[in-house]
Amino acid sequence: MPSPWKKVWSITLAIVLISVLFLAACSNNAGTKDEQGSSEKPATAEGGSNDDKKADDALAKYRPVEGKTYEISWSPYIIDPVPDDAPLKKHYEEKFNVKFKLLNLDNKNITELLNLKFAAGEIPDFMSDGVKRENLQQYVKQGVLMELPEEVIKEFAPDLYEKALAYEPKWLKFAMVDGKIYGLPEMVNSGKRTVTVWRGDWLKKVGITKTPDTLEEFEEAFYKFANEDPDGNGKKDTYGLSISGLAGVFGAFGYLPGYSSFDWQDWFWHERDGKIVNGAVQPEMKDALALIHKWYKDGVLDPEFITGENMGGYWALSHSFINGRIGYSGHGHFYHWNERLKDGGIGANYEEIEKLDPKVAESLVHSLPPEGPGGRNLYTDNKVPGKIIAFGRNLEKEPDKLGKILEILNHTSASSIENNLTATLGFKGEMWDVDPETGLNKPIGKWAELSDRVDGKMIFQNQFGVFPAEGPRMDWAKEHNYDVMTRNKLQVALPSESMYKAELIKLRDEAYISIITGDKPIDYFEEFVEKWHQMGGEQLTKEANEWYQEFNN
Repeated sequence: MPSPWKKVWSITLAIVLISVLFLAACSNNAGTKDEQGSSEKPATAEGGSNDDKKADDALAKYRPVEGKTYEISWSPYIIDPVPDDAPLKKHYEEKFNVKFKLLNLDNKNITELLNLKFAAGEIPDFMSDGVKRENLQQYVKQGVLMELPEEVIKEFAPDLYEKALAYEPKWLKFAMVDGKIYGLPEMVNSGKRTVTVWRGDWLKKVGITKTPDTLEEFEEAFYKFANEDPDGNGKKDTYGLSISGLAGVFGAFGYLPGYSSFDWQDWFWHERDGKIVNGAVQPEMKDALALIHKWYKDGVLDPEFITGENMGGYWALSHSFINGRIGYSGHGHFYHWNERLKDGGIGANYEEIEKLDPKVAESLVHSLPPEGPGGRNLYTDNKVPGKIIAFGRNLEKEPDKLGKILEILNHTSASSIENNLTATLGFKGEMWDVDPETGLNKPIGKWAELSDRVDGKMIFQNQFGVFPAEGPRMDWAKEHNYDVMTRNKLQVALPSESMYKAELIKLRDEAYISIITGDKPIDYFEEFVEKWHQMGGEQLTKEANEWYQEFNN
């Protein structure tokens, strides 16, 4: 007879074997189920899900290599060349373990200089000047720019990503071509409308004590300036306004046609009945042109308006206004007209007028644009004015360098106001400090007498609207009602712009000048509108609305 203990051990062993086989089968089945799409994700060795690991793997190639020294060709906005031993250059090289090869490409010829670089196969790693919405598509087609996956921006420039999107949720859309991101759009948070400034001494001389407000009051002042000898020289040599003053007049009829002295205003689109339309061809502009023609015929509009108000030198100076030829101007930006502020800043036009006659400078009067049948409209900068911070396609061969560049940009431009101030002003206590009397940041020592951009200041940071625009200049603008007015509804370059835009602008300018001067009758406006549509305007309007619909969805 077998021992009873043997029987017990046999039964126990059988149970153990069955249990082991059962657990193994369960384990295999669980694995099979997950491979077939189980909702539960097995943990990785690091404790994350497989999806998290895959995402991390996709970003791994962009992750800067610890201990690696990166050589970065850096093309910033250059006014004066930056020397190799610039203090801020050395500071950031040491901080980030990089070597910057600064490309001192003059901003005045940046497009031509960049194109030469591209043609020679010398594509900068980093470009903060020269790439803009107008040429973004062209450069993408040329294959000189690197695509930026959104997750890469989010991972390696997290402060910038979060703060920029909080300021403008559609931020990255402005740098998209065919649904892919090819740069980081610069943004401004200090946009103010175009200038509206009067010679207060002239207003007083002709008996106007109330600042003109309506279009009729503007017109009255213009006629008095032209006919009542406001400068007291006994000659009929003064005029109400010139080309820069026309923007507010057009705007009083409801639209901005883009006819002006400045290229940032020359292509303006509005929303009308749920669609966007080009301001130049709206029927209200015919009435505006009829009024301006009357002023030209009556000697109220400067007969030399076509050549503009600037006679050379610094572009923002209105020599026609400074020298007493016209009594009203919209030339330049608001900060070209402020008196000396507590931080020492003074507008270029104000300073020139003050040199000639301080009393005239003190008399300047700033007003709102005229109110007309279409309300009040004047240009202001868009949040995204058009410049794109771009990265050379050669970085595809060294994606970890892109990660390093994004880390630098995140630190200097978005991580904190303190870090941004260092990149902008230099080292606190050495290059700048807080003025105890005014509470303002001011350059100190030898830097008080040097250029804003000397020694590498403002070379390693860019504006993304993530820090509020503050200071005496902003306070002055608010006090003088230079708050935001009308933004351009079209904020990208259209696919067919390169084919049609230049000719359409030329057609518009020729038509407007001809109607204003009387070379063409007022009714020529309808013929101009028809030509505008035939010469590409219809196609661009179609593309503009396709973009507008997609952008706003």
